[in-house]
Parts: sequence; C-alpha cells; structure tokens
Amino acid sequence: MTNDMVTKQLGAHPFAMGALAGDVEVLARFAQPVDFAAGEVIFSAGEKARRFYLIRSGIVALQIETPAHASPRILQSVHEGSVLGWSWLFEPYQWQFDAVCETPVRALAIDGQALMTHCDEDPALGYRLMQRIAETMADRLNAARIRILELG
Repeated sequence: MTNDMVTKQLGAHPFAMGALAGDVEVLARFAQPVDFAAGEVIFSAGEKARRFYLIRSGIVALQIETPAHASPRILQSVHEGSVLGWSWLFEPYQWQFDAVCETPVRALAIDGQALMTHCDEDPALGYRLMQRIAETMADRLNAARIRILELG
C-alpha cells in the first residue's frame, strides 16, 4: 500500500480528525495497515509494547486474567474509530491487558517507538499528539470505571 493511501486512511480516522496535515503525514510515515482474524490476539499482558493501533473496523476485547475467574474478564470492547494501546508510552513499556479480536479487525499499526524518537526532535508535534492520547486515555478510564461498577 502506498504512503498516500495510508495517509488518506489515517486522515479519515477520528484520532486524526482536525489534526494538522503535516502531523497526519508524519504519523503516516510510522503507520502500516494490518488485518487480524476473529479470535486472534493482537497483544498479551506482559509483552513488550512497541506500537499502537487505530481501529478502522471490527471489535477488540481488552481482557485481564484474574485468579478468581477461570476465564479472562473483558474490561472493555474497542470499536471502529478507537485507539488501541498506550503502554508504548510509559515504562516499563509492557502491555497491561490482552487484546483479542472479537471480529475480524482492520487497523493501522503505528510504530510508537519510532514516533517517540521523532517527537523528541519535534516537541510541538509531541505535545499535540499527547493531547490526543490523553483525551483517549481519559475516555477509556471513564469507561473502565463504569465497567468495574457493572461487574460489582
């Protein structure tokens, strides 16, 4: 797939909506389209976190293993238009949950490590990116709080 096509897909994703055109072009340099089958594990808790995903279609379950339950507990389902993963941002750079596809998933995988290196050289981009990621994190934490109350 050409970089122009990746840039177009990225620009259509809610994460990039309203972003500066130059920021989208930079993100596209570190992005590649990926497809996952239903039931496929995108990442597992404890693994090294090096990238994040912009979900274009499909549903991904964020799961956690607990000693009190025989099977993993679904904390949240992430849908089309969502961002998946921010563990690549924080030491120890390990996934905290399992991400398992509930349906076939199409996404853009973005190399977080390379992007962070670029942001060190372009702090203004890094700041704008962090604003977007912080908004996503706040939404996700609020959804997790509600889910915890439901699980009671």
